[in-house]
Amino acid sequence: MIDTRSRVLAIVGCLALLAVIVDLVRRRRMKEEYSVLWVLTAVVLLIMAAWYQLLGWITRTIGGVALSSTLFFMGLLFVFGMLLHFSVRVSALERRLTALVQEIGLLGATPPADPPPPGEGDDGDEPGSDPSGDPASPRIAVVIPCHDDGATVQEAVASVREDEPVEIVVVDDGSTDAGTLAALDDLRAHGVAVIRQPNAGPAAARTAGLAATRAPFVYPLDADDRLDAGALGAMADTLAERPEAGFAWGDYELFGDQRGRYRAPDRWLPWTLTYVNPYPISSLFRREVLERAGGWEGGYEDWDLWLRLAGSGIDGVRVDRVVYHRRLHGDGRQLARDRRRHQALYAELKRRNPAVFDARARLRRLERPARWKRAVYPVLFGRRAVVPLRVEALLQRTMMRRGSGLPG
Repeated sequence: MIDTRSRVLAIVGCLALLAVIVDLVRRRRMKEEYSVLWVLTAVVLLIMAAWYQLLGWITRTIGGVALSSTLFFMGLLFVFGMLLHFSVRVSALERRLTALVQEIGLLGATPPADPPPPGEGDDGDEPGSDPSGDPASPRIAVVIPCHDDGATVQEAVASVREDEPVEIVVVDDGSTDAGTLAALDDLRAHGVAVIRQPNAGPAAARTAGLAATRAPFVYPLDADDRLDAGALGAMADTLAERPEAGFAWGDYELFGDQRGRYRAPDRWLPWTLTYVNPYPISSLFRREVLERAGGWEGGYEDWDLWLRLAGSGIDGVRVDRVVYHRRLHGDGRQLARDRRRHQALYAELKRRNPAVFDARARLRRLERPARWKRAVYPVLFGRRAVVPLRVEALLQRTMMRRGSGLPG
């Protein structure tokens, strides 16, 4: 027999537990999905405290010796259930984290068949030219920054293969390598526009190329990458059909030291951009959008540009195809160097784009990311101190081989 005092204390304790749970949920200190388990437990305890005959019936049914032993047994069941629940949740989260840390590298692509060298197309025309079109009024400009990339820059130019005229500008970013200078001279001899500037980095070179072109659509292509034939026209057609979109992106494949495919996001994710950059730098932009944003600047120049576009409320559209092929060779390229000083560059992004980072709550409501993504991104990304760089690189390669993209 349980005396009245013990029953009153049990009822008060259960009511206090319910009040604490409601307060934690209200202050967002506990997620709703976990509060359900605690509320259910508190309600069951409250019923048993108020109707102790039920506890006696359960004790007799399970063959218990005393009411206290039944309560102890139910407590063990509760703990077991909670552990099982959290084990399932942690296992699912671990799988998602494995995919998440792979995204950071924006790497690209399996090589297409070797393109013909400049001046040796099917009809003997120069890369990007169209004998049936008007070369004076192309709608697409390709800007190729080049710094000592003599071994690959001609391949990059020759990969511009479209059924329409394309304006091509190579920006010599202070090259000193003799082979590169000879390759650039050869491109000039074949009618490709080459402009030269003192070495200032790829961001300044792309922006200089933007100023040196006139076409309404602009596409930046690295000097060691290759375009997929027909990709520029497909993206330009998409933007022509979607006048509200300021830019278009697609997938890319890796070649060189690695093979695989990167699947870009299906939609524009401005909240995600405040933590990671899942969009390829080689995307097609409307000229007025680039000029209004100021072109490319600083370290992480592509990420910085995406953030400025997000801050301006400009949206884009995905083209469902491989757009270009990204060469991977060693770890000496700009992206690898930037990743090693990520924390400083990320702090600079936040300093340069304060309005976007201050608007995270609003952007999250607009993007509506999954709950697990809202919980994981602030912890895993940003400072990127959770996963070592080598582990992250391994996971990136795994993702590329599988052809998967950013989860959520």
